[in-house]
Amino acid sequence: MNEDSVPILAPAPRTKPIVIPGRAPVPVTLLTGFLGAGKTTLLNRILNGEHGLRVGVLVNDFGAINIDAELVEGVEENTINLTNGCVCCEIRDDLVNSLEQLLTREDVIDYVILEASGVADPEGIVMTFLDQRYEKLLRLDSITCIVDAEAIFTHADNDDLSALKLRQIGFADMVVLNKVDLVGPEHIEVIGEWIGQHLNRIRIVNAVRCEVPLEILLAVGRFDPAHLKSQKQSLDTKGDRQKHDAASQMFETWSFESDQPFSLEALREMVRRELPASVYRCKGIVYISDSRDKRFALQAVGRRTELSELGVWGKATPRTQIVAIGSLINAEDLNQKFEACLVQE
Repeated sequence: MNEDSVPILAPAPRTKPIVIPGRAPVPVTLLTGFLGAGKTTLLNRILNGEHGLRVGVLVNDFGAINIDAELVEGVEENTINLTNGCVCCEIRDDLVNSLEQLLTREDVIDYVILEASGVADPEGIVMTFLDQRYEKLLRLDSITCIVDAEAIFTHADNDDLSALKLRQIGFADMVVLNKVDLVGPEHIEVIGEWIGQHLNRIRIVNAVRCEVPLEILLAVGRFDPAHLKSQKQSLDTKGDRQKHDAASQMFETWSFESDQPFSLEALREMVRRELPASVYRCKGIVYISDSRDKRFALQAVGRRTELSELGVWGKATPRTQIVAIGSLINAEDLNQKFEACLVQE
């Protein structure tokens, strides 16, 4: 074999998980939705907000982001650092490299939000997040789809665009139906029926200018299950029901506490199959009969549910504390569903 015939060997793709010592996987939200639905409006709210979180936002175009000039601390090649701790990064040619650069920064990011292109099929992005290389680096917390209530049926005669919108909704754990102030109640009902004809158990949150409580969108920092007491106090100061004036949308909280342990399998199945659509996010610290010495974290956002081990109770008394955030919650029904999962002793 002469030199010209020797094959050129490409570097083997990385298959081992990326691990940063001392860092837990960072929760990630994928933000999807068709062009003009309001994704950038929501990102602007988060980037300019005073929520105490170091949120890393990956966007397709800096030009669409409206960041208060007073918040800009520094600008690097493709990164804007903000004084409130948030970081905004522009995705260049490679989503994977942009994601790795953000997550491996020296200053730790609490949460990542990735803005998908308005015409992107979310499947490829989701598969990237589920790659074993990133299992120690990130945790897919939720997929949220922003839908324009006024324009959802625009181009209805275009089968490809209608199919794309349905795929974006179908991959989502939760749908934010934005701009509901621009349409009537009948139109909102038609949208719900249209989605229901194609997809099951989609949780839909009505909104104006994407004004959705961060307690629904995020699950980290003060929104983490471990900080339920401060969350509930924060929500209670706004009233048990938070009215969306323009959208006539009611947000409310429900809480559950018990010294009795849960059956892990019963709780997992109930949350996965029976949690009402009126509950947008449910989270808490759970006492499990199957592993009484260990704490478990319950996370449910839209259709995505997770029960994960947190570590031992230590000196703390084992006790379940759960909070749910939603709209027009039937507290009695929810109490019965959770109580049915308790182990009777």
